[in-house]
Amino acid sequence: MSEQNPLRPIVQSWIKKITLAQKHKRPFTSDAQEAMDFYCGDPDFMWKDAYARGERGYNRGLSPPEFRMQVNRVWEAVRIFSAVIHHRNPERLVTPRQYPVIPPELLGIQPQPPVPQMGPDGQPVMGPDGQPVMMPDPQIMAYQQGLQQQQFMFGRRQVVSKLLEDYLNYTPNELDLKRHSRKVVEEAFIKGAGVWWHELYSPPGSTVKMAGSFFDSIDNIVWDADADEFEDIRWAARKRIQPVNEVAAKFGLNPEDLKGHLESYQAREDVDARGYEYKRKQGKTNDLICYWEIYSKTGFGDRLKDAEPDLKGKFDALGQNCYLVVAEGIDYPLNIPPAILQEEVDETGIPQQLFMNAQWPIPFWVEPNGWPFTLLAWHGKPGYSWPISIIRPGIGELRFINWAMSFLATRIATSSQTLIGVSKSADPDIKAKLLERSEGGFKIVEISEAIGRNVNDVISVFSMPGVTQDMYQIIAEVTNLFDRRVGLTELIYGMTRSSFRSAAEAAVKSEQISVRPDDYANTLEDAMTEVSRKEALLARWMIQPQDIAPLLGPMAAQAWALHVQQEDPESIVREYSYRIEAGSIKKPNIATKIENLNQAMQTLMPVAQGLMQAGKPELFNSLITDWGDAMNFDVSKYMIPPPPPPPPPGEPNSPTPPQGQ
Repeated sequence: MSEQNPLRPIVQSWIKKITLAQKHKRPFTSDAQEAMDFYCGDPDFMWKDAYARGERGYNRGLSPPEFRMQVNRVWEAVRIFSAVIHHRNPERLVTPRQYPVIPPELLGIQPQPPVPQMGPDGQPVMGPDGQPVMMPDPQIMAYQQGLQQQQFMFGRRQVVSKLLEDYLNYTPNELDLKRHSRKVVEEAFIKGAGVWWHELYSPPGSTVKMAGSFFDSIDNIVWDADADEFEDIRWAARKRIQPVNEVAAKFGLNPEDLKGHLESYQAREDVDARGYEYKRKQGKTNDLICYWEIYSKTGFGDRLKDAEPDLKGKFDALGQNCYLVVAEGIDYPLNIPPAILQEEVDETGIPQQLFMNAQWPIPFWVEPNGWPFTLLAWHGKPGYSWPISIIRPGIGELRFINWAMSFLATRIATSSQTLIGVSKSADPDIKAKLLERSEGGFKIVEISEAIGRNVNDVISVFSMPGVTQDMYQIIAEVTNLFDRRVGLTELIYGMTRSSFRSAAEAAVKSEQISVRPDDYANTLEDAMTEVSRKEALLARWMIQPQDIAPLLGPMAAQAWALHVQQEDPESIVREYSYRIEAGSIKKPNIATKIENLNQAMQTLMPVAQGLMQAGKPELFNSLITDWGDAMNFDVSKYMIPPPPPPPPPGEPNSPTPPQGQ
């Protein structure tokens, strides 16, 4: 495109900001890559000079061992913690916020004594009972009408909360939220942070849209480098890599105007084709493009620090919350093609289509943590907006463990060798016999009598020094230090060095070892609560009744149009409480559940039996059902059916009505 495109300075300013943000993210990225290498990288990576003797290296002078190994404690930590704190899709609960009921006295309403209603003749109007008809207090009537209106509004919000709750509990199974959340949790444990993106999804061949949350690597996001804390960021950008044709169709562009920045695997397969080098130099094999989606709370970019002075304030009419899509080599935002700039402007001095395209696709900015993504992070770093991995504090111990175990393995291999000394004056046949392969585990070495010497004087076997116990103790102590850093205590594995002396001691230790997993679980549940709130906002904004009908039925679709779509988006965020049922995403402890249920049955079963004899088996059936669920056992054939209803009066065997009725 021509360099005269007026939006070219805006694009260049944002690309500079993204470059600075990537540099600001570099400490987090380096730690994340190191943790990922220890998690699933090449076992030999730790011994390569680029890592061992680089800028972040640990070894400046020692030669590496012959045998190189990696003790993958990171894998164990991630597998254990992710299995404990995330097991299934959470149960989402949506409740409307209650309106307080204010007594009339606190509103300045003082009840007045009743006054008789006067007729046209100036005399009190008499009722059928011969008593005067009293006039109602107008202030009390207004107060009662206000209460009725408040009750009606609350009832309407109960309908909205029920529709949202049913929808938010339907989509996780359809959109596989469990798998996406598991990826987010694992990446958060390895790298320090994971992220859900909230988007619409349509099944292939279907017109039904669903609001969901999906995993994307934390590597593909950057944000404001000027912010010291995540809560203070003013913009965030997401990197996407897609085929040029798809991007052109998405934004209504000509594919020839887009320059591919990456080369797809399909294009690389043509590397041996004739003319490939010429096509590559012409840029015709690059059928993928890398672009950035920018969500800004600081305007369109004309007021950025390094923006063109002539453009400052030109796009103030777009507001503070703007959406841009930029790519290197493209002189205009992909979501604002040059043709839009030729359209007629309105009273704001900006074309209407430009205003529409520059708005966030979904106004997540009305939400308290107003971004189209939800961040999961366990540990923050003061003065730095990016979090740290749980592996980072123990990286020194982890390096030593791998280093020491590798040298230990090399030492074991060396000490396992057998050295045999043979006298120089010995017969050469003796040396040859010693080097021959054994048969049946034996070798027969014949010694000539002409030597005239004892066999022990001719052949000697040397013992190599073994591995000292101190080496094992040092490795064990450092391993213990690392386990304490990341929480891999012995009780996490279900092991203990000594038996518990009392039930109280067992309870105390059990409570202590669950402190860190419970903290991680609470952090995850808070993040999942935020995910459900943002999905509710996305559903309110983008989901239509025709999308609801196949999921919740036609009546729910009609109620969705009458109530949910009429609700203010800001009210969806602030006037409804979204929460995750306690422990609903944690792996259940079956043994504890059965033990608690057995204790409850000892108390409740006598009551249930008494109610069952009285014709009310509901409590008994509930206890049996819960017991069967805990034992993974079908108890349907043991359920007690309710008694039949009494026949209508007048039929045979109908109860005789009491006298006087």
